[in-house]
Amino acid sequence: MKCLYCCLLSALPAVEVRGSIPCLAAFKCSPSYIILSYLIATVVGILVYVFIEEILKVAEKFFEKFWKGGAKVLEKIMERTRKGASEKVRKYGTLGLALFVAIPLPGTGVWSGALAAYLLGLDLKDTVIALSVGNAVATAIMSLSYLIH
Repeated sequence: MKCLYCCLLSALPAVEVRGSIPCLAAFKCSPSYIILSYLIATVVGILVYVFIEEILKVAEKFFEKFWKGGAKVLEKIMERTRKGASEKVRKYGTLGLALFVAIPLPGTGVWSGALAAYLLGLDLKDTVIALSVGNAVATAIMSLSYLIH
């Protein structure tokens, strides 16, 4: 059950495969769980892109009601994502977004990639390709921690 919980971590923003794979390694889970983590994170990223407008509306209402400073934090996240991904995506298109998602650093995963795709006006097909390929590369890189452990 611990291995499944580690896989479910990949659905969380900022954690994704960057956190789930080291968790899988720590609990000595079967390598097949790495594939499940990849699939969960990728599907969640695509769903975030599809429902991003609704997600942002809910976040804004939440912040208005419960955390006044949250709206400023959300705006900073959106601006950081727009700046961080825009040069790569404008220059390299779908490949640029895939490269942005592939870098296994905080703030560059499928959640940020989905937000960047939305902010930059990428279509669903290009977004799905970029998130899938970029997350596959990030998963491969993070799997080194599994092999080393």
